[in-house]
Amino acid sequence: MKLLFIFTGGTIGSTACGDTISVDTQKPYLLCEKYAEKYPVDFTYDTLEPFSELSENFSGEHVACILSAVAENAKRDYDGIIVTHGTDTLAYTAAALGYALGNDTIPVCLVSSNFPIEDARSNGLPNLFGAVSLIRGTDARGVFVLYRNNEGEDVICHRATRLSTSIALADDVFSIYETPYGAIDGAGVFHKNPAFSEKADALGAPRSLALSAQSKEILRVFPYPGMVYPTVTEDTRAILLDTYHSGTVDAVSEAAHAFFRAAKEKGIPLFVTGDTAYDSARIFDEYGVIRLPLAPIAAYMKLWLFGSDADLTASRGGDIFI
Repeated sequence: MKLLFIFTGGTIGSTACGDTISVDTQKPYLLCEKYAEKYPVDFTYDTLEPFSELSENFSGEHVACILSAVAENAKRDYDGIIVTHGTDTLAYTAAALGYALGNDTIPVCLVSSNFPIEDARSNGLPNLFGAVSLIRGTDARGVFVLYRNNEGEDVICHRATRLSTSIALADDVFSIYETPYGAIDGAGVFHKNPAFSEKADALGAPRSLALSAQSKEILRVFPYPGMVYPTVTEDTRAILLDTYHSGTVDAVSEAAHAFFRAAKEKGIPLFVTGDTAYDSARIFDEYGVIRLPLAPIAAYMKLWLFGSDADLTASRGGDIFI
């Protein structure tokens, strides 16, 4: 088996100095050394390091750099690609890779770590073992995230386009509806989740993998009680409105109606993720809001890569969850 490791920084490629964690260009290679001390290295591998950065500092250009590196090398003679990445923006890059490559590709696995590799609390090595095991022992195709949570023993395998928004001030990773693709046990055996299902890709690859530093044309709005809605400008080409956990938003205030009305009058498509049967969802129908059965982060990355003119309700990379 021949693998490609693409190192991008993050905690898994960082070192702790006192109370500060910062990237260390030597740590990615220490990761391979530490792995060899704990697990059998029954594969050959090449390495690539396009940059080294904490993932919270990523712009669209960082994500695009990873997309290009993976897409180019996925066509070569590798059995799989492993991308090391920080946890903070892991879901964003994962979704982008899922859309760029779709499900008909060699397995691409993103791995990260909750603590630097030399910290006894780190899950970086088990996560890497899970990625290697998935590539070695299954016929899985497409893009995945491998991550062992604090309360678990198995390394959970997530479809890259289905990660939930992270819980604040916690470092666990979950799939939407808590329905991951499967799990890798301590012996490296993969167990497919019988509750997981996905539709085949119905949307072609994005025309370009280039992303600007900022997604200036997408207005993403998060709900909160008493919120002040942003101004809808002519430069906005799409609005993504996040919802509360039940898929709802404020449907009675004049501020909410004014925001929805402004988008409709300017001809700017407004999207929400998920679906809900609550009476408050009538505001979506009143203003022609498009409901996307996607994870919120995946919906944002899909808008950024494909644009609002694409049929975003078509599946790509296993993203549709209904």
